[in-house]
This record gives sequence, C-alpha cells and structure tokens, in this order.
Amino acid sequence: MRFESSLVTNLKLNKMSKIIKGDVHVDRSVYTEFSRDMGFFSIHADCWSVVSEIISEAQNCELTYSHEINDMVVRFKINGKAVKRDGFEELYVKLYGDGAFAKLRLEFEDEVEAEYYATTEYTPCIKRGRWSQSTDNINE
Repeated sequence: MRFESSLVTNLKLNKMSKIIKGDVHVDRSVYTEFSRDMGFFSIHADCWSVVSEIISEAQNCELTYSHEINDMVVRFKINGKAVKRDGFEELYVKLYGDGAFAKLRLEFEDEVEAEYYATTEYTPCIKRGRWSQSTDNINE
C-alpha cells in the first residue's frame, strides 16, 4: 500500500511534536490506627483514607485537603489478645442483648471518624459524616 507523501510527512511531524505536561493532582493513601480501652476488652480500628490536595477558595486560596475514608476495619482484643470478630460479637450479644454489638460498632466508627478529622496532619477543607459520602457539597 502506498501513502501520499504529505501524509507520511504529517505522521513524521506528529511523532516529533513535544509532549506537554498537564495538571498534576496529588493524592495520598493514608493508613491510621485508632484504639480504645474498654476495660475487659479493647476495640481497634484500621482506617484507610485517600487525601487529595486542593486549593480552597473558601479559605483564601490556601492549600487544604479533601479526605475520603475508604475503609474501616474494626478489631477486638480481650486481655490484650486478638479475638475473632464473630466470637466476640456472639459473646457481646449474649451479655448485652440484640442490637448492642451493632450499636457499639457504629458509635466507635463515628468516634474514630471524628478523631481522624481532629488529628489529621492534612488540613481538611470539609468534614463529612459517616465516612464515604459524596463530595457534591464541597463548597458549603
């Protein structure tokens, strides 16, 4: 197959054009551990989040960070030794009744989220509730 000479010339020119760098967005994957001693047992959270750099117009164009908590794993220890979640849940429900374990876990996750925002070294531009919510209202 033969190409027209102008087509071949254009292809050569396109190969030789300069690569132009576009915007750069910096995201960080952050892992944070939290724990609370509850006396007989302790409760621990492994918290994974993505932190993105943004320039906030609401804060005089200062560098701030958008946070999204992706995952939170709650673990339990009795007398300093890790226990299986299912076994701990069964014991807790037998001691404190139906719904008590879910309430304990939800309250702890909410407290961990609040502590995450209060202690992060990356200045949050907004604080969200119940981790993993949308960023639709970022400028509120």
